[in-house]
Amino acid sequence: MSGKTDKAAVVINGWRVYAHPLFLEQLEALITEVEALRQKDPQMYRSKAASKHLAAITKLILHDIPLEPSRKEFQQGSTLGNEYRQWRRAKFFQQYRLFFRFHSRSKVIVLGWVNDQQSKRAYGSKSDAYRVFQAMLASGHPPDDWEELLKEAMQGNRRIQQITEQLS
Repeated sequence: MSGKTDKAAVVINGWRVYAHPLFLEQLEALITEVEALRQKDPQMYRSKAASKHLAAITKLILHDIPLEPSRKEFQQGSTLGNEYRQWRRAKFFQQYRLFFRFHSRSKVIVLGWVNDQQSKRAYGSKSDAYRVFQAMLASGHPPDDWEELLKEAMQGNRRIQQITEQLS
């Protein structure tokens, strides 16, 4: 790794956390959905699936992943194929996955993508989260190359800062 990282990065538990634009798009859409639910029903919006989904992602990005991204539970084996074993995934709500990479020496985490309702984990399905993400990686978006991935993620640094402030 080049060691060039933005000094204004979000730092959680000593890890600089960046988010690829693909992750940010998914997260921002979910935040918008939850905000609409809150406006519509301030008393009950927290019990809705989207709100619970956002709460789970928030816990993953603000606590669980930065606590120790190398944990065995985040290893995904060869589900994405051997060429993508460096990618990690956090499982939540049985059918959801948050994919990320990290670099231990520089203490950097890049959040790559999180699946949504249209790409739930369903073994063998064309819309399976792993299959969708594998196709995204094969197309180069997000890039599999660490330097390229970090470069693209750093472009969204201000967005992830605002989101983490909003969610914490």
